[in-house]
Amino acid sequence: MKKKHVLILLFLILAVNITAISYHFKQYDFSNEEDNNSLILKNIKGRLGPEVTNNYLQLMQGGRARNHNNAVVFPEIIEEKSEIEHYTFNLYISRGAEGVGFSLVNTDLFSEEEETNFYDIVELETFSWESPNFKGSFGLGIDVYNPQTSHWFDEWGNFYGREEREISLHWDSKEIYKMMSPVEFRASPMGSEINTFDLTIRYVTAGAMISLAIQDTLIIENYFIPEMTQYKKQAVFGASTGELTTTVILESFSYLCKGNAPEFELLESVLLLEGGVFHSQQQNMTINVYFPEITLTADKVIMTLDLSGPEGGVSDWDVGASIYLIDEEGTRYEILRYITPYRRPYLWKVDVSHFLPLFQGYKDIFAHISTWEPVTEDPSEQKGWQVTTLLDFYQGPVENRAFAVEQLWSGNFEYGHPEEPMKDLFEDFHIPIPSETKSAIFRIVTSGHGMHPNYENAAEFRPSDRWVYINGNEYHNLLWRTDNYLNPCRPQDGTWKFDRAGWAPGDVVHAWEINLDEYIKDGELRISYHPDDYINHHRGETWEPFHKIEAQVIFLK
Repeated sequence: MKKKHVLILLFLILAVNITAISYHFKQYDFSNEEDNNSLILKNIKGRLGPEVTNNYLQLMQGGRARNHNNAVVFPEIIEEKSEIEHYTFNLYISRGAEGVGFSLVNTDLFSEEEETNFYDIVELETFSWESPNFKGSFGLGIDVYNPQTSHWFDEWGNFYGREEREISLHWDSKEIYKMMSPVEFRASPMGSEINTFDLTIRYVTAGAMISLAIQDTLIIENYFIPEMTQYKKQAVFGASTGELTTTVILESFSYLCKGNAPEFELLESVLLLEGGVFHSQQQNMTINVYFPEITLTADKVIMTLDLSGPEGGVSDWDVGASIYLIDEEGTRYEILRYITPYRRPYLWKVDVSHFLPLFQGYKDIFAHISTWEPVTEDPSEQKGWQVTTLLDFYQGPVENRAFAVEQLWSGNFEYGHPEEPMKDLFEDFHIPIPSETKSAIFRIVTSGHGMHPNYENAAEFRPSDRWVYINGNEYHNLLWRTDNYLNPCRPQDGTWKFDRAGWAPGDVVHAWEINLDEYIKDGELRISYHPDDYINHHRGETWEPFHKIEAQVIFLK
């Protein structure tokens, strides 16, 4: 056991003795015969199964194991009660295909026979472990195969030839998030590198926070998976190959569970829009919605957005879409911005708790999709988008709860006008800080639109520097997404894999957030926004490029 893990363990044991918090620790180093005999080794496909040898578990055996699928199930039942679960494993994986998966498989999926029957839950010919999707279960994918493609429209996404070392998070049969790891975890050719993976799951109100470190480098920090709740589970590792092969060795595995998961309840579900159909003659809908008084006691709000097609099918194009709330004074707040996928439906769950203070009484909900599908005489041929969205209000412990929202800039701002620089369009704000404030967040949602023949392909395909100044301090951000090819809504029929200015087809547009806690003592926030000095030398040759911007300050107590 590494020194840092020993220190963590000693600290937690001390904490348990002092506070009587529940605590459970188990470690496998594959040297204990009793532990080894309890392992459930599964050769799901192929002739070479996993085996314990020389104090390690060989899950996949290199060049001899083409078209194989192997797994190991650890026998302990991990009860559904801990607040924090910490999993550590030392893994060797060579470059090749397809990858490795770690899953906390819901025990409800296992058979009631004495031996866990993996054949019941794995489709032998199609299941691949770099995408460990199990019903009601969490999974971590470790992918080492994503070859470069030069094709704009095929199913492969790695158009720019980026490193094939990817990490994905999965929940309830669905990939939630995927990223290219900044840390190299693949062994070099003929190398023997074994890397330590530290996975932490912290269960909170209405979901779970996921953190992952590789070799002491934190690569995922508190990624929130909405509505991922505690459940009874067993730890499983698996590896799979195709015609290309890989070697996978598990040197050790341990887990540490502590604390008690928070208790929370679903107070209310409020339907905002049910099956609304959008096309060229119906891009907008306004719905008056009542939020009952019980929502005033909520602490967390999760939005479900279900995007499908009417009878004629989904629209062909990626277009901008938003859901707004309009208050009694006519102020319009963008609760969620998303971009439709190319020709496929999708469903998102998004934490919108920042806007909790707005969900009170009767409010107008304004939904917009910039789709241009023509109206057909025959409804069965009508293409477009069909939208259902609702809000789930949860009550339970949270660190801070939003109590006020201050709207800042809002609208479409032309990018690169030679005589009217965009930076001149943003007023400065001086905002008093409410006395009850314990925390505050600045958030700005920006997406760039417009392309060639605008100069430098702005604004959709041009990276854009931007700065925010808060009480005299400077913050910098580059408006540019380089992970679109890993968007879980893939593959699509269009250019979904290209880098873009702050957005991806088939994804929510994410905010740039800045923590403002250090300024609370100042009593006032002085905020200004400065985009870069881009000039569109081709202005007038096509639609002007623009940045769509919505910004707020969220006050929490």
